[in-house]
Amino acid sequence: MVLLVGLAVSGCGRSGARDEVRSVTEAFVAAYRDDDANAACARLSSDTRQELESQQGESCRKAVTELQLDAGTVTGVEVFVTNAKVDLSTGESLFLSKESEGWRISAVGCRPQGGKPADRPFDCELEA
Repeated sequence: MVLLVGLAVSGCGRSGARDEVRSVTEAFVAAYRDDDANAACARLSSDTRQELESQQGESCRKAVTELQLDAGTVTGVEVFVTNAKVDLSTGESLFLSKESEGWRISAVGCRPQGGKPADRPFDCELEA
């Protein structure tokens, strides 16, 4: 579960960071839809990749296409210093973290537990 405690304190972030977060998310979603495992895995954080491989017992390339994601288009991006939340048209959210190589996805297929409000903990298909 991902909990958004304290994220709202830091504001919305710069537009450059929001653009980069959106770009990484859109690239991941496109790669997932196209079964391009290499491109999808490249957008995951190293911890998230390791968690996926541990959960599935196989390489990221094999496991990422087996995720049950309802990937849609980006409807909202919020950046909080070194973390970000992206909402998709399907109601799912992704979480990203700023790493040395740039923004990487740390959780995918996330939905608030018990529905709305959106400040409840999220249940994710995959998270580090």
